[in-house]
Amino acid sequence: MSISDMLGLEKRRSPRGAGRPGTAVAIVEQATRDRKDIAEGPSAQLIFAHFDAALNDAAKRHGRHPTSAETYREMRRMLRMSGLSREGFDWVMRCRLLKMSESVRATDLRRTAELRVAERYVNFSLRFVPRGQRERYRQEWGAEMAALAPAEADRFAREVMRAAVKSGLFLRLRDLLGRVAA
Repeated sequence: MSISDMLGLEKRRSPRGAGRPGTAVAIVEQATRDRKDIAEGPSAQLIFAHFDAALNDAAKRHGRHPTSAETYREMRRMLRMSGLSREGFDWVMRCRLLKMSESVRATDLRRTAELRVAERYVNFSLRFVPRGQRERYRQEWGAEMAALAPAEADRFAREVMRAAVKSGLFLRLRDLLGRVAA
């Protein structure tokens, strides 16, 4: 037992905040020791915001995509994250990349769903086109949609669907009556 313990004095804490419970650095260090995902913690947004800011600052400072070491140095320059260990930084980086990959997967799922809906609109629109011309229009509209962003492809498919009845009727009448002289 130390003299400080016998006298009831508080233990000396790190001036950088690494030992203070509740600080971002302490949360990261504890999560690193416990191998817990930081994204599930209460301060995840704050910690990831610091990481993203350090990444952006390092990119501006070096004029390129920074290395892990450069990002770590930039993060240690931040007042709130100055006491972060290298292991803690590596853990933040691992948790952030996992969180980013989940959001990318979720975005891809939304994008795929939007494209599927757009393809359904086009397939429905093809019912109004004469059978002999459906494959040509399917390829033409599919190529048009492939060149567009998902939201624009959805708008395009809706416009195709709106115009499908009119254009389908025109094409069928043209097939029935033949080419009309101008």
